[in-house]
Amino acid sequence: MTNYILSKKDKLEKIREEIDEIDDKIILLLQKRFHLSSQTKKYKKKIKDKKREEEILKKISSPYIKKIYKKILKISQKNQ
Repeated sequence: MTNYILSKKDKLEKIREEIDEIDDKIILLLQKRFHLSSQTKKYKKKIKDKKREEEILKKISSPYIKKIYKKILKISQKNQ
């Protein structure tokens, strides 16, 4: 049985590959989200829905992700 020990460089590369996979998924999901949000303007009277925003933000515990998501919401509103 051979012990395979990854070098720091190999470990870093593996982590970066995982991050790249996640980034690819995030990008696709954001593109889909912005596309869908642009379509909502046909079906609602006002662009900003404070109650809906609060419901979405309640689901997020991390302050960092909450900050990012607020930006996503803002861009979505502009996209409408």
